[in-house]
Amino acid sequence: MPAGIRVASRVRDRLLVLSAISILVFVTLAIPASGRAVQSPEAGPAGARVRIVHGIADAGPLDIYVDGSLALIGILFADTSGDVVLPGGEHSFAVVPTGEAPEAEIAAGAIAVSDGTVAYAALLGTVDSASVGLFEVDVRPLDSGSARFRIISGVPDVDEITPVFSGGDALSEPLGFGDASQYASIDVGTYDLEFLETASGASLLTLAQTPFADGTTTDIILVGQVSDGSLTALVEPIQVETARSVGRSAQIFTGNCADVGSVAADLGLVQAGQGAVVGSGGTDLVAQGFGIAGIPFTTLVESPHAVAVSEDVNAGGDVIACGDIGGNLTDTGALVIALRTQGSGAVSGVAVLAPVLDDPEGTGVSVFLVDRVPAADAVATPVNTVE
Repeated sequence: MPAGIRVASRVRDRLLVLSAISILVFVTLAIPASGRAVQSPEAGPAGARVRIVHGIADAGPLDIYVDGSLALIGILFADTSGDVVLPGGEHSFAVVPTGEAPEAEIAAGAIAVSDGTVAYAALLGTVDSASVGLFEVDVRPLDSGSARFRIISGVPDVDEITPVFSGGDALSEPLGFGDASQYASIDVGTYDLEFLETASGASLLTLAQTPFADGTTTDIILVGQVSDGSLTALVEPIQVETARSVGRSAQIFTGNCADVGSVAADLGLVQAGQGAVVGSGGTDLVAQGFGIAGIPFTTLVESPHAVAVSEDVNAGGDVIACGDIGGNLTDTGALVIALRTQGSGAVSGVAVLAPVLDDPEGTGVSVFLVDRVPAADAVATPVNTVE
């Protein structure tokens, strides 16, 4: 398993799959979110937000009725709606072929939701055996540099599917129809994923370069059927709050150190090593940091950008060291720039930038900073004077 995944998803969480006769799921996690599509004026900002996923391959466009009213028109297979905002409580729910009367539903029942929640209502199975799974979304804050994901299996004609890193370890235990893996935390980046038939080990689907962006909760929802070639994966990211750890941090800014613009990418913490002290004593501590910017390397060198290290927000958040992005490339195509202490101009560290080999849209940035760089409001004291 890649080192980037920190919470192994070893235990499968079977969420209730709702039959065409009865649909009843209680969603309890309090989650703030903003609506995007169908809005309920009664719900207000505290309403539950439900996103409809059409995963029934042999069905055409579908309409969704909530409490007898048309809430969504003509959603197509493998599409996900915007937010259908509902007041907390129980609601009647019906899935109907587009243009037909509500009585022609292929699935109907009741759903119960709580205010302040986000969930996917996934239409799964086949027309003759349609079901709806309600899967609540975990949108708690994430640490900077982290993403969260899970896999939901809505494939009716395969007993169990095992999601894996391509050529590597499993992402979860095997998933049957209607199963959802537990959420797992993973380092920001792109990963090649593969979905295997558990019994035979045969590959059913490959997702190359699947992005897990900073501060996102991503649901990967498998829909369709193997037998008719409609199997596909829907990658659904939702941005959540990012909880920054305390300490100095590095960012890429637009502009240059003399006139910094807006933050273009967050590179995470810059801190001294936390391991045991080894070797000669009395050496200068070097703080280090690494992050992947979702910006192509060519963009960073073709227009003005700078790497800056900032003090923790509790210490004022001011830039303490900065370096303009530019200079001679190394033999390996990397770029090393000097970081200079703000106010004195002394070199206090370096940053190394290089394209991410398997992601043309990303740039890896390593930052090395002499740990004794003073805080932004400190005054330098000369160690020697000349009469």
